[in-house]
Amino acid sequence: MISEMTITETRKRITSLENTMDYDETISITNHGKEVFALLRWDTYECIQETLEILADKQLSKDLALGIQQINENKMIDFDTFKAGLECTQ
Repeated sequence: MISEMTITETRKRITSLENTMDYDETISITNHGKEVFALLRWDTYECIQETLEILADKQLSKDLALGIQQINENKMIDFDTFKAGLECTQ
């Protein structure tokens, strides 16, 4: 959800926003009606940053797509089977 707040209002409320903002909430901070900043929780920012890093890495993107495909095709293995496969290669 995106809500709007002026810079002046943001200055007044900045110290209380930490306790009122949800994970999926963004505040569009405006100056004279123009959007100039986006305010979001730090954990939300970190998730966005990690997603961008994965999408920027071609191999990670391919691995992610393969994993999603395997989930959709129900081609998953349990952790013990996976771990046993690793032990054989050592």
